[in-house]
Amino acid sequence: MIRLRSAPFLRAARVLLALLPLLLLWPALRHAVESRMLTHMLLEWPLLFAAGWAAHGLLGARMPRLARGLNVLDWRGWSSATFVSCVAIFWMLPSAIDAALLLAPMAAAKYLGWWLAGAAMASGWRRMDPELLLFFVGNLAWMTATAGMLYLDTPARLCVSYLLDDQRWTGTGLIVLALGLGWVAVRRAMRMGEDAMAPGGTSGPVTAR
Repeated sequence: MIRLRSAPFLRAARVLLALLPLLLLWPALRHAVESRMLTHMLLEWPLLFAAGWAAHGLLGARMPRLARGLNVLDWRGWSSATFVSCVAIFWMLPSAIDAALLLAPMAAAKYLGWWLAGAAMASGWRRMDPELLLFFVGNLAWMTATAGMLYLDTPARLCVSYLLDDQRWTGTGLIVLALGLGWVAVRRAMRMGEDAMAPGGTSGPVTAR
């Protein structure tokens, strides 16, 4: 009974999350979010990623042939891992952040890129071998920590659109995020060891618990 009641709620939550990027069409809200570097990078981008993740679940259920076709292109999650890594690397660059604030085409590319990254990772992570998932998450953690230390320790403004104090707060936030990603990578490594020691353990992709 609980499952039957919760299913419509979860579906409604997915729909709302998938439509969340439409709120950025409201100029006042978009300016409020993007006026601070901290909320721009650590609120807007994860929400766009989560919106793409939610949209993938909704569209995959309605268009199974399209979902299967995309899965064929993403063999063992390599394509999705590469795409998400490239999106994260590019938008960590201060020049890219400034360009997204000044140029409408770059802003659109940012929204679409993070949204597609979430959609790709929604199914890609299920097909990844444990070694690839561990490398992927660990690499994201290292890259995020490096960007965070750069923003935190650099005495000059890296983004012309943001003040130095805002840059330092963002650097601290990125380091905290990197620690969280690192914890995920360590947890994954521990699970890999447990699965290898367990009787009948497999070396293929393992779904998250």
